[in-house]
Amino acid sequence: MKSFVYYLFAILFFGSLVILPAPFSCVFAGEFPTKPVTLVVPYRAGGGTDTMARILAKALKNELNQPVVVVNRKGGGGSVGASYLKNSAADGYTLMMGGDDIPTWNPMTQNVDFKLKDFRYLAALAEYQNALVTRSDKPYKTLDEMIAYSKEHPGLKYASQLPMDKKLIEILIEKNNLDWKMINVGGGSEMVQLLLGGKIDIAYSGGIYSRYPDKLTVLASLNKQRLAGAPSKPSLFETFGISMPSYVIFMAPAGIPDDVAKTLENALLKAGQSKDFKTIVEERLKAPVINISAAELETYMSKLNKQLQEMAK
Repeated sequence: MKSFVYYLFAILFFGSLVILPAPFSCVFAGEFPTKPVTLVVPYRAGGGTDTMARILAKALKNELNQPVVVVNRKGGGGSVGASYLKNSAADGYTLMMGGDDIPTWNPMTQNVDFKLKDFRYLAALAEYQNALVTRSDKPYKTLDEMIAYSKEHPGLKYASQLPMDKKLIEILIEKNNLDWKMINVGGGSEMVQLLLGGKIDIAYSGGIYSRYPDKLTVLASLNKQRLAGAPSKPSLFETFGISMPSYVIFMAPAGIPDDVAKTLENALLKAGQSKDFKTIVEERLKAPVINISAAELETYMSKLNKQLQEMAK
């Protein structure tokens, strides 16, 4: 009430509108962000992506001067989180961190409500070390040994986390006439528990296996190239010409303002070079840190989408 009286007095006394302090100041539309940002992880808590996200959120907070809250929305190999993102407000306050297969491969193979064009691609900061892994005490240590063993011992149990890894393994099974049982798991942490507990024999992992160097062994790389932490193990691409996409990307709903997208891109690229993030990714997860801008990522995603369309056929 006092502020209003002061405002009215100023108009009457000075004969014009004057600029007043705090009570009548406003936040300009161009100021972003002015509230916490949500970072969606479309996988179960405790996995490799979730681990990266929680470290990155701290570095991102320093760049944006706002809290960054990590929220897990697991399901459908990332599709539940992507659907949530697509239907969020296009204001820059909701982002998602996940695999580049989610907006490309998932719409080709699942009944989902999103497509590649429904998102704005902001940056890529790391590369998953997609691998076929097993327990270190198993009698097979390589892909060839595992294939030979599974022919003599049919019924091995394989744990899949994503639609993409499931498709690759189905191709591997078909090409080698194997008898495997496919089991779907909700994320890396669940996979590790089942593998170490002897409930499954072989599994897909995006990188969390590197936390257990004495207990888990890489059989083959599922990336196009060999893995930095297991250079002696061949990739499926070398033998069978198949591989998984591997970038850890950040995206927002399509339609966010250009200046907001640029602010987020710059903040992500800087946060991705922070000491803590590089330590967790390179030293703990044994994965390379990358620094791919929005423009580069947009081009890459378009090309990847076309490549996967061919594979889907």
